[in-house]
Amino acid sequence: MPWWKDRQLWMAIAIGTLLRAIPLLVWMDDWGCVRDECTYLGLARRMAAGEGMTSSSGWVWAPGYPFLLAIHKVLFQWGAAIRGTQVVVAAVSAVMLFRISLRGGSVKRARVVAWLYCLSPTMIFFSQSLWSECIYAALLLGGLLIFETARDRLEQVDVRTGLKWGAGLGAMVGCCMLFRGVATYMLPIFGVALLWGRPRRRGAWGQVIALFVVAGLTVAPYSLYATKKFGDTIVTDRTLGQMLWLGNNDFEPITFDWGNGTLSGRAWKRHTAEGRKPCGDKKEALKRDDCQTEAGKQWIKDHPEEFVGRMPKRVAQLLNPHSFITRHLRWGEWRGLPWQVDELIILWNVSWSLLILLGGGLVLAARGKGARGILIAGLLLYHAAAISILAGLTRYRVPLEPLLMLYAAQLISEPRAVLGSIRGWRVLLVGAVMVVLVPLVLWYLPTGWPWWRKW
Repeated sequence: MPWWKDRQLWMAIAIGTLLRAIPLLVWMDDWGCVRDECTYLGLARRMAAGEGMTSSSGWVWAPGYPFLLAIHKVLFQWGAAIRGTQVVVAAVSAVMLFRISLRGGSVKRARVVAWLYCLSPTMIFFSQSLWSECIYAALLLGGLLIFETARDRLEQVDVRTGLKWGAGLGAMVGCCMLFRGVATYMLPIFGVALLWGRPRRRGAWGQVIALFVVAGLTVAPYSLYATKKFGDTIVTDRTLGQMLWLGNNDFEPITFDWGNGTLSGRAWKRHTAEGRKPCGDKKEALKRDDCQTEAGKQWIKDHPEEFVGRMPKRVAQLLNPHSFITRHLRWGEWRGLPWQVDELIILWNVSWSLLILLGGGLVLAARGKGARGILIAGLLLYHAAAISILAGLTRYRVPLEPLLMLYAAQLISEPRAVLGSIRGWRVLLVGAVMVVLVPLVLWYLPTGWPWWRKW
């Protein structure tokens, strides 16, 4: 049966869309912006006014999300109208997850992954927020779907068709780069995955070349524009210096999650007063970024043991099973909800995150194989490694959770098969993954409850 005729898929999408739409309709008048959301809106307003890409507080951000906000500003006179678009994007993401899971999996598994995504409180919340995570997650899923199609077309059709799909993958990864600077360095992971199992095939190497060329062509127009405008080389963003300042300083790495960070301006000033001050003029963003980057590198050289010792903490901040929805509820932003409902949503979110992070990690270690396993494991490890040397935040995990849902769905739909596959060298791999993953995931679990806060 074709995927578009599956009733459970459309039921999951319908319920997921309703859960995303209700908060927007009920609290629309009260829903403002927080921190980076406000920055995105400011960038978008200046874009809509014809100023093009601008810096903000010494940062040069990736242009993708502000550009989309600017389009909504022009069309609807309200950049935040993108929230409605993101509800539609979430439905598309559910379809992509369903289709990816169908490849080599059962219909039951595909249905489970669609439900996991549609009912995830974190995914629901971020589809209503003005951060780039909802769109970036969809781009990653689109890249994964095109990646698998590209491999199939090369094997089942012909080289020319395979090269076209390889080029399509390059365009999608290029779009990821325009939304997140960190995506720039994941191109080689896609290249290795394209070659996996067929390193001697010329067509596979042709796909890799097409991937890199088209990704470069996708990013080049903006890169040339930004480089000329700001007076120094920019691929998609220049934020490394600020990230090094946040995570590699005399003060502890900062987050903005509930119970695990400096949520108020006063707390921010008190916390950051302990460390080195930002260097460089905010009005000269690239010089500021260069200065911050060099200062961060110097701090690492001066404190190598502390730098390495903080790596697990930064990853634990990334994997905290709470997310910004906990902060949102603790601040009372969904006015009128009884406190019992707030607590139920927080518990629901934490349970969902634990299932996805721990269950997905276990199944990836137990059954991950082939090009898909290499690609997803590579993307997850790459993002975790980047966070481990910079600064951790649960928001950065949001686009990665759908990738783990593909494996967590197997644990729910096929528990016996999953457990039965853990044998031989997989026993050691699963053991090693869980020994590392469980403490990191549970590290900040208590922080979402004011009466608990620590183990």
